[in-house]
Amino acid sequence: MSGYKDTPTIGIVDTGAGSIEIQVSYTIFYTPDELLFPEGWFDSVALFESDKGAVSGGDHLFDLEPRFFFPRSTEETRTFSILRTRDQLGTESGGEEIYAVVHHVRGIQGLKSNRRRTAGFPLAV
Repeated sequence: MSGYKDTPTIGIVDTGAGSIEIQVSYTIFYTPDELLFPEGWFDSVALFESDKGAVSGGDHLFDLEPRFFFPRSTEETRTFSILRTRDQLGTESGGEEIYAVVHHVRGIQGLKSNRRRTAGFPLAV
């Protein structure tokens, strides 16, 4: 059965002019039989921000549309690249972190996605 190799990673690069690029990567394993599933697979990512040290969940920033794909090997690393302005993220200044939740699911309607959260990435403001 498919599964994550380890915790997904998140990285943020300031591209200048108030824009940032957020990259979320994860590695997933498939069985040889899963490579042949005719319905394929979907993945997506949701971004959140939280105040550093907060106990409760974070503020939901946005979701990316699911991507449909057929895996080509039993181990694949997949990456999302998201370009946003700081204003689009809508975060407050001081002590915040951004994190992502990756969703991975077989392409059959109604199945629950396999979710995994990244560690928090501090936002320098």
